Amino acid sequence: MTVLKKVVLLLCLFSITFSFAQEDKIVPAKKVNITEMVKDVQIIRKDKDNFKMVWWIPLEYWQVSMEGSSMAGFTDQLLEVFQGYTLVCTINTDISPFGGLKGLPSKIQIKDKKGNIYDPINQEDIPDEYKSMLGTMKPAMSQVLGQFGKQMEFHVFPERAKSGSLIAPPLGKGQFTVLFNEDEEFKFKLPLSSLVEKKVCPTDKELLNGNWEYCPWHGKKLEIQTK
Repeated sequence: MTVLKKVVLLLCLFSITFSFAQEDKIVPAKKVNITEMVKDVQIIRKDKDNFKMVWWIPLEYWQVSMEGSSMAGFTDQLLEVFQGYTLVCTINTDISPFGGLKGLPSKIQIKDKKGNIYDPINQEDIPDEYKSMLGTMKPAMSQVLGQFGKQMEFHVFPERAKSGSLIAPPLGKGQFTVLFNEDEEFKFKLPLSSLVEKKVCPTDKELLNGNWEYCPWHGKKLEIQTK
């Protein structure tokens, strides 16, 4: 566990980013752009003095983050700890005129593409090893993001619905939603575009989002890349 905790710390230091602003082909982990993936799994909103963030952390995030690093040999051990659950990290805080942060209580839920709503798992039902890893992540984020990192809260949900289907499948079709206080929606469109090969516009050969079917500028059906 000591080594895995170091892995989590390094990944948090390396990968956390805030940004205020035909059959699909899946991209191998070694070719996924981590910056693009972070944009796919983080949603940030600022409304006057209020700042909210939802960061969904699927298993694929860890695979991509560790690919090619000195810690790549520990990928399987890390995934073994995190598998079986859906992990969401949130911030809900007011920012004072002088830069201070006041965390606000939030009820966080997940709504799947069928409209089913899920509450977080009770703390006592989360494996100790999983809780230990989360306990390592929060101080690591505080190191990277300062006061914002201290405002982060983790929410652990089931991986699957009662039917057996994945609640938040990164390579599935459609979307799922994270709910703040039952009514504010943060929607994640699936599959994650960073995990899907880009497509080519037949008119100007520009590489575009692999989830798109048609070029928004020329109206032509996009083509899968051929290599």
